[in-house]
Amino acid sequence: MTRTYFYMAGWAIVVLLFCLPGMALAFNATAQVDQTRITPQDIVSLQVIVDGGEADVDTSSITEFQVNSAGTQSSRSYINGTWSHKVIYRYMLIPLKTGVLTIPPINCVQDGESVLTREIKILVKESSAQTGDDKGDIFAEASLSSNGIVPGQQAVYTLKLCAAKRIKGASVDAPQFKGLTAKQLTDWSKYTRTINGRAFMVNETKYLIQADVPGQFAISPAVFVAQVPMQRTRQRDPFNSLFNDSFFDTTPSKPVRVVSNAVDLTVSPLPEYKGDQPFSGLVGKFSISSALDKNTVKTGESATLTVIIKGTGNIMDAALPALNLDTAKFKVYEDTPAQDVQVTEHGFEGHKVFKQALVASVPGKAVIPGLFLVFFDTDSKAYKTITTTPLTLDVQPGGPVTVVDGTPAANTGVETQVASKIKKSEVKLQNRDILDIKEDIASIHSHPCLSMFWFAFLVCLPALGFGAASTAMRFGAREKSLKEQYREKAWEYLKKARKTSPGDPGFLPGLSSALTYAVLARGGKGGESLTRDEARQILSHSGRDQETVNKVTQLMDTMDAARFGGKPMDENTARSCLDQVSSLIRTLMVVACVGLSLFMSRGTGMATQDTDDINVSKQVHTEKDKAGVFVDAVRAYKAGDYAAAAAQFESIAKARVNNPDLFYNTGNAYLKSKDIGRAILWYERARKLAPSDPDLKFNLAYAQSLLKDKKEPKFSFAGILYFWQGQVSLKWLQYASITLSFCFFIWATVQKARSRHVFSGIGIFIFLLFAGTTLAAGLEYNRINSDVKAVILAEQAGVRSGTMDNATLLFDLHAGTRVRVLEKKDNYMKIRFAKDKVGWVACSKAEII
Repeated sequence: MTRTYFYMAGWAIVVLLFCLPGMALAFNATAQVDQTRITPQDIVSLQVIVDGGEADVDTSSITEFQVNSAGTQSSRSYINGTWSHKVIYRYMLIPLKTGVLTIPPINCVQDGESVLTREIKILVKESSAQTGDDKGDIFAEASLSSNGIVPGQQAVYTLKLCAAKRIKGASVDAPQFKGLTAKQLTDWSKYTRTINGRAFMVNETKYLIQADVPGQFAISPAVFVAQVPMQRTRQRDPFNSLFNDSFFDTTPSKPVRVVSNAVDLTVSPLPEYKGDQPFSGLVGKFSISSALDKNTVKTGESATLTVIIKGTGNIMDAALPALNLDTAKFKVYEDTPAQDVQVTEHGFEGHKVFKQALVASVPGKAVIPGLFLVFFDTDSKAYKTITTTPLTLDVQPGGPVTVVDGTPAANTGVETQVASKIKKSEVKLQNRDILDIKEDIASIHSHPCLSMFWFAFLVCLPALGFGAASTAMRFGAREKSLKEQYREKAWEYLKKARKTSPGDPGFLPGLSSALTYAVLARGGKGGESLTRDEARQILSHSGRDQETVNKVTQLMDTMDAARFGGKPMDENTARSCLDQVSSLIRTLMVVACVGLSLFMSRGTGMATQDTDDINVSKQVHTEKDKAGVFVDAVRAYKAGDYAAAAAQFESIAKARVNNPDLFYNTGNAYLKSKDIGRAILWYERARKLAPSDPDLKFNLAYAQSLLKDKKEPKFSFAGILYFWQGQVSLKWLQYASITLSFCFFIWATVQKARSRHVFSGIGIFIFLLFAGTTLAAGLEYNRINSDVKAVILAEQAGVRSGTMDNATLLFDLHAGTRVRVLEKKDNYMKIRFAKDKVGWVACSKAEII
């Protein structure tokens, strides 16, 4: 009893020793701040200390400060038999207003248990030391070059961070230019300046801002967070001169928050314009000039009129003034404007060049009137009108066109002299227009590419056939089992008996051997002879019915009696034995198949056929409707009703008809009806299916020459590596891959049957072609389906910073411009036009290709 008592007491002490450290891990939390009196520019460091392990700290109750996480620190210790696990959660608090601010109790949760910290009060007030011009050791200021502008005028916003002491690791939250267009003018620069007798290091950057509408605008303050080293006393370090570098600097620092001043901007409306010439919308200082590349032309020839607008202001909004030409004497062809604009401290500076091809049709002296440009001068605060000098063009009658027969003739002396006087000249393009539509009725039939499933299935189908053929050849090459050998011998002896007459001495032995091998095949036992009892045993164990067993044994007795009894068998009896043996061998070796499935499949096939007939009938009617609409669309196009033709062509395309010729015709009709956005949209859709169509390339290039938005070409190694993308259609690549797959695996099957190497000679060449085309088809499929692009349809589409109608307008795009779609959200598409031009555009103003 005593021994048992001590044993239990010992276990109790051990359990108590293990439980005591666990009791020391009680869960509690406290909150601490580094200061309780601050200025609006200071930052409060908050620490939530949790004893007892990690916990979920909820800081959502802190509403009077901006809360930024500053990391966590964890430590474990074992002191005097007690475990402790402490986790410190650090936060940086930025005050949102002045006065007495409250940090409410913070809820910490661990394993379902909640603990609240104590409430902390923070006094936030302006520093009384900063009076007059004294702004402290660190301050930020913002200013505008002009606080009053007009729509279209630019102003320079300057932001400075001034520090009289060393700072490091400064970050900035840039101001918000709501309702304004802003572009950073300069990068951050540093310089030293004396302010109120103190030396300050000034960090400065500038923005160029512009307003498009009148009103009052407030530019929010910029917020800086800098690390300021803390002062501490310590003994002189003999290695200070060696390690006096920021990389080795271990001086503790304190975060300091600096806020700049807010800036107000007044945008006054432009005064009312009462002039005779139309106002161009330009604001700033501008000049205009015009020139002709030649002064004398013949009728039918073209002269190029170049108009250049230069100046400072919203030069990118400049448009070509009205030419006021006599349309009966000239035909005008516009070229895409070119511009060169730089951002300067005076605003946008540069020039814009407009070129017009003028084709004269009436001979005589033609006067090109001066061009008027009306702009608002920001210096004089008034409208100014400038004009170009009128130009004169001498149009001479054009000479007759001579057609020279290309048939070679006898080389006479006179003809040689005439030929020597003929001068060859360059063929010049006199007029520009698109190529005609394609009237083939086959345009109403779809030419879709294969889906990825069917493409992969057809590519892998020959491989499956090759695998099946290899398996069959391997199965046929293996050694036959004893049952198979006996079945073959049974059939072989039966065939010989059928060919032998009943009176032949080999008839009965062959017939008996056939029956013997058929029975042995059922049992799978070796041997050349068989007794009645062995046959009965084999057939019974293999599951044959008793009637079949009796027939086999009786037939064996009959044939043995005729063979060994000396009594010959007559012909009728011999034929009867042959029929019985044949019947028994079929019974023992052949499994009958049930024909129910065939009957069912036949019924299903008939039902399917009936359904297909109905579908085909509907499809015929649909094709007839499409053909009628297509003919009507061609007639409307020929009659000059391009809008109706475009609508009819598009209605066929919307009936799930994917045909490049149909898309090409739709683009032609839209281009003729002056809808350049939808024209390029359908041209691009046609290019996906037929990228190498020469007519499509020509018309698309012509349509792109009419675009207003210029995109600089960019160099890309991927464009060189994947040079074939967009040049060969996906459909051609898929069919080439499937064809090469069949060729390679047929070759492999033949080589396998001949016991030769598959990858030798022509096999390697076919495989490389097959692998290359398959890889190209996969990459092209991925490019088409992953690289989503769209075309701007509206004449002018504003690209904004968000999905709200009042979001900041970043830039404008015009009809026909192709952009990349990044995502869709709330009836808006996030698009990228260039590397630094990304924004949101309404889905109603663009459409995915």
